[in-house]
Amino acid sequence: MKDHHLRAWLKVAELRSIRAAARSLHLSQAAVTKAIKELETELDAPLLTRSPQGIAVTECGEHLTVRARLAQAQLALARQDIRQLLSGAQAKVAVGVTPMVMLSVLPDVLRDFRDSMPAAKVKVSEGLLAAVQPALRNGTLDFALASRMKDGGSSHEFEFEELRPLEFMIACRRGHPLARARRWDDIHGCEWLLNVSGGSHTEAFLQGLRAHGLPEPARVIECDTFGVMWTLMTRSDALIICPSGMLDVKPYGDEARRIRADVPMPVASIGIMKLQGTPLSLAAATMADIFRQHVTRAALGG
Repeated sequence: MKDHHLRAWLKVAELRSIRAAARSLHLSQAAVTKAIKELETELDAPLLTRSPQGIAVTECGEHLTVRARLAQAQLALARQDIRQLLSGAQAKVAVGVTPMVMLSVLPDVLRDFRDSMPAAKVKVSEGLLAAVQPALRNGTLDFALASRMKDGGSSHEFEFEELRPLEFMIACRRGHPLARARRWDDIHGCEWLLNVSGGSHTEAFLQGLRAHGLPEPARVIECDTFGVMWTLMTRSDALIICPSGMLDVKPYGDEARRIRADVPMPVASIGIMKLQGTPLSLAAATMADIFRQHVTRAALGG
């Protein structure tokens, strides 16, 4: 399986057309068709089905597409590292961060990284676990600073290097009439702003309620981003679940209060997540090391 095979396949899979792929790659249709046939022969599996309506990618082809993208991304990293070593060419790094990391240590990490690699191109994406994992899988992110539940089990697909514990709290706006509530019965009927994606701290919180026979929040507004969740919380009587370290971050700590209700809270850790068996580029490894230094000594609610 050669590089030109993978490039031809990825373009065909993207455009769903051999003619369009050939035009995009500046090759003849015959050359692209030959590359696909050689791939199918080597893999002993059909990658495309053909009909009067056009071509379609088979299940085998879809699996190949995922792996081929990763392979191409790793080759690009290798070329980048070599250019950097030989000529000091610009490096690139893409990292995903949880809101807690973004609002606490990220500015210091970026400052130190700039001191170390001033010419590097940096992309930072905010994201919870449900958004981070697909991006790691397809190579859009090099690594992520993510939170993982203590009882979330292990995945053979991703490596997770735990850096420190992460504590969660129920939060309300400053001046909320139930800010001093101590019983779950007093607050479970409130409006709640929750991200209920799989593997999230909210999912773990709801599982804890069920395990203790406690009623779940009945009035829930699902929010995909922390910014929307926090803004709505500070301007209403709705409640959220977030890292307790938010109270130490200005101006957020001035806007919220912790409700210490008699309810089990999820236990998690913050750490570096990357795709299993995928080496980081020089730039990404440098940034990951700086994150290690700052996160391990930061107050993130643990």
